[in-house]
Amino acid sequence: MERNSTCSLLISLHMLIILAYFVTRNYAVQSDIDCLRSIKDSLEDPENLLSSWDFSSNTEGILCRFTGVECWHDDESKVMIIRLSDMGLRGPFPMGIKKCTSLTGLDLSNNKLTGHIPYNVAEVLSYVVTLDLSFNNLSGSIPSSFAKLSFLNVLRLDNNQLTGEIPLELGSLNRIKEFSVANNRLGQVPMFQNGSISEESYAGNLGLCGGPLPPCKINGNSHHDLFYTGFAVGFPFSTLITLIVVCLSPRLSVRNMRYFLLLMVNKINRRKRHMITRSSHILLTEQNNSEESKITAMEKYVRRLSLEELKLATNNFDTKKVIGYGNMGLMYKAMFPNGLMLAVKRLHKFESFEEEFLLEIKILGRLRHTNLVPLLCFCFEMEKKFLVYKYMSNGTLHQWLHSKPQVEGKKMGWSLRLRIAVGIARGLAWLHHNNVLRVAHLKINSKCILLDDKFEPKISNFGNSNIMVNTDVIISSGITFVDPHSSHGSYREDVYSFGILLLELVSSREMPFEETNSSVRDNAHLFDEEFNMIDECLVGQGFHEDINETLRLAKSCFRSHKDGATSMLEVYQSIRAIGISRNEISDNSPMDLEGSEENM
Repeated sequence: MERNSTCSLLISLHMLIILAYFVTRNYAVQSDIDCLRSIKDSLEDPENLLSSWDFSSNTEGILCRFTGVECWHDDESKVMIIRLSDMGLRGPFPMGIKKCTSLTGLDLSNNKLTGHIPYNVAEVLSYVVTLDLSFNNLSGSIPSSFAKLSFLNVLRLDNNQLTGEIPLELGSLNRIKEFSVANNRLGQVPMFQNGSISEESYAGNLGLCGGPLPPCKINGNSHHDLFYTGFAVGFPFSTLITLIVVCLSPRLSVRNMRYFLLLMVNKINRRKRHMITRSSHILLTEQNNSEESKITAMEKYVRRLSLEELKLATNNFDTKKVIGYGNMGLMYKAMFPNGLMLAVKRLHKFESFEEEFLLEIKILGRLRHTNLVPLLCFCFEMEKKFLVYKYMSNGTLHQWLHSKPQVEGKKMGWSLRLRIAVGIARGLAWLHHNNVLRVAHLKINSKCILLDDKFEPKISNFGNSNIMVNTDVIISSGITFVDPHSSHGSYREDVYSFGILLLELVSSREMPFEETNSSVRDNAHLFDEEFNMIDECLVGQGFHEDINETLRLAKSCFRSHKDGATSMLEVYQSIRAIGISRNEISDNSPMDLEGSEENM
């Protein structure tokens, strides 16, 4: 009897735990749904870029497919990051965002938000790690409650209309890595504990001093400080002299004396306004000239278009023209007046994307190869950046392996997969070994492989690449340094990633790509039975031997990641030999690595 009672109690407790789990889980999901609905309701969306935010479906994970929304897990509607940059959104800061209780990142930059940052921002964004509100029209002061966001790593408030003092309490944010309040109307600089915040973070705020800026005292570089110091000393002295003159001159009336003093004050005020206006003009001119000069230098690589031309080609960036959305921005399908179909990438407004924008032009603007996506034009206007490519009608390899087959009822055969693998290897080998400009891509995956109308693969997305100067020196995002692992270290990343891609082509499964240090990657699990399974549409088609050869090549790519024994050129020759054995490619050209440098 006692035993039965104990069992009943345990079962009841177990059921309560399960019930609590589902109640909590459903509440979390509902809370995040309410959060996103509130954001959409509180913001004007003139370009209708939030049209994918459809709350009519109750399917688990539906939120994770919304534009700009990333979840902790794709099949669980718990929002982790919201990225709504450069979407033309209008309105106040969306207070309903507080209901996204698992949010760690928020990017509302480069929109048209107005009003104040909420005073209780620490309650609204309790666990946020990255917050970007830059390039808006936010006004008022910076809330001191930011200091309570103890997880904060990145805080960007630059290019708004914020006023008042920068709260000194912000100096207690000991995890802060990036902080910018440039181009506002602020005063006073907090002292951050890690001391890593540079003076560029405060540019465009007249009269700021302290911290990484010049000390708050007279110095030869601060005309503003010199003016006020001179005024404080000179004005009382000149006033005293004037009074003495007045007292000694019986002809000077009180009325004339008042006029004389008023004339002096007006003259000083005019001088003050002139100095402030001139200082502001010089600062903004220097910043604009610096960025513009970098962009202008790119015109030697590729043609520059106007924003008006792009608006005409995309019907003013109509949302119906959107064909892709990525971390860097939106991709539009564009039809130009001459009937040419092109793809226009509209980059989000981020400082880091300026480096990626320039690097993409430097590489694809100079190099031409059968297996590189052609970059045809670029545009930089009104602080907006665009890259224009040849349109690839068959989308990405990732879509064909993981999306299009289900949607269109089509699957790639082995012959086509093998030809695509040969093309990718040829493109990478040429990047590594050509005599024009050697490049390590570093982010090769099926999403950056585009397919033209003949399914010829084109490598894209060079924003994170390394330009190899010689065997030891690398230029990465404009910075020159010596690679501690020699130049082969960067090339090994591409060899390793190509091995991952081969497994994906064989299995049609998405492979785990670990973005960790190359020396600690463990690749053994990729060849477990789960990942070694051949795509069912390839089984029994007579390709067993070729597929096994391809898997052996993938293993050698992984081993090369540790010992560097295999180069991309050797990988290309191996995969090409498999293609020749299947009569899928011609054996006319043993090296077939032609390419060129073109200045447009």
